[in-house]
Amino acid sequence: MITEDILFAPITELSRLIKRRQVTAVRLTEAYLDRIEKLSPRLNAFVSTTPELALKQAAQADKEMNAGLSRGPLHGIPFAAKDLFAVKGYPTTWGARPYQNQIFDEDAAVIRKLNDAGAILLGKCAMSEIAGGPPTASATGACRTPWDLQRWSGGSSSGSGAAVAAGLAVFALGTETWGSIMTPASFCGVTGLRPSFGRISRVGVMALSWTMDKVGILARTARDSSIVFDALKGKDPDDTCTVEAPFRPSFGKPAEKVRTLRVGFVKEDYARWGESDVAAAFSRALQTLGGIGITANEILLPSHPYETIAGIIIAAEEASAFEPLVRAGKLDGIIDPYRRGELLGGQLITAVDYLRCQRLRTIIARDFALLFSRYDIILGSSTLQCAPSIEADMDSIFRGGNSIEAAENLLGLPAASVPCGFNKDGLPIGLKIMGPPMGEANVLELAHAYQTLTDWHTRRPRM
Repeated sequence: MITEDILFAPITELSRLIKRRQVTAVRLTEAYLDRIEKLSPRLNAFVSTTPELALKQAAQADKEMNAGLSRGPLHGIPFAAKDLFAVKGYPTTWGARPYQNQIFDEDAAVIRKLNDAGAILLGKCAMSEIAGGPPTASATGACRTPWDLQRWSGGSSSGSGAAVAAGLAVFALGTETWGSIMTPASFCGVTGLRPSFGRISRVGVMALSWTMDKVGILARTARDSSIVFDALKGKDPDDTCTVEAPFRPSFGKPAEKVRTLRVGFVKEDYARWGESDVAAAFSRALQTLGGIGITANEILLPSHPYETIAGIIIAAEEASAFEPLVRAGKLDGIIDPYRRGELLGGQLITAVDYLRCQRLRTIIARDFALLFSRYDIILGSSTLQCAPSIEADMDSIFRGGNSIEAAENLLGLPAASVPCGFNKDGLPIGLKIMGPPMGEANVLELAHAYQTLTDWHTRRPRM
């Protein structure tokens, strides 16, 4: 029998059970598909499922393992993908009405890599329309966090966060241009990994901002995120932004290594922009890390208009990416009126302004390089507030104050969000662990160390 404990087990445990033939890939896949059928409609977590493909992949995985062939730790592990990753022969809707019937002839590069690793695709997760907008701006309606069905799971990887948190998949693929992995990870109480820009191929992935889009992972633990990242990273000749860089994390005795890391933290203005419970959870997280000898020093960010620069770059690149939609006169299919205006207004951004922002971006990179010459890790809150109502608008959700999020996405810096507590309403809170470019190993090692000291990541919502 597949129990809930098994469905919420991390990759490491499930892989062991499958390899020992205590659980078959087919039975595990059937259990997840059954759970999706029962719970996903309450969450709006999935746009579509792929049961025929999933069961075919699961049967193949069982056949291979019975013959003594192992493809690695993801062999037989069921996962889900945000609905902007192309899957051959299946709709890829980008969360938007104008693309409801869009079908691609090839899989996205990351889907191919997971196929090669023996992972099993359960289906496509809901998302904000064309990767942005308020909770209701999605062709399938607001996606809800399983901790409170009247609250948003976060965007734009909303379904990916909800699916992992509700035990509907072992892990899920997401993307981030500006907060779209950190936010759902925080609102849903799961572990999110946003790798460095260029670490994972974006071939077959919807483009929002060519210079800021990043493929990432939502999972149960930092260790799980590391396993999936290791399978996906690497140079892709079809994505000229990708790079090859070493990744050799050590999870054996995490406290011994991470206590040598130089750690800083950003003190946010929670009183003005956030919640007192989030501030308290962040303080407790610093104390927890202090218990294993990690001293975090308060730092000040270099002074730059990060949000303005990021906003102009994204708006210009988004307008270029979706120019065919505008020219076709199909903007009325976009639900969020602000987004419709952004797609039109982005075409009015001058080359002078865009290039000025790109020049300022190089200055920001120089200043952060100096900062990272003194620190290996920077800590902060993943979001300054917990999950808002599904009726909330963007101005009330993101009131401001978290300027580091704009900076880190401008520079393509890696970060992990790990659960670090709950607010008075029982909603999860996230701790953000950020590193320099290509610094995923240190980020995940510290995240893992924190998770060995706490049990926040093991808590489950009552569905």
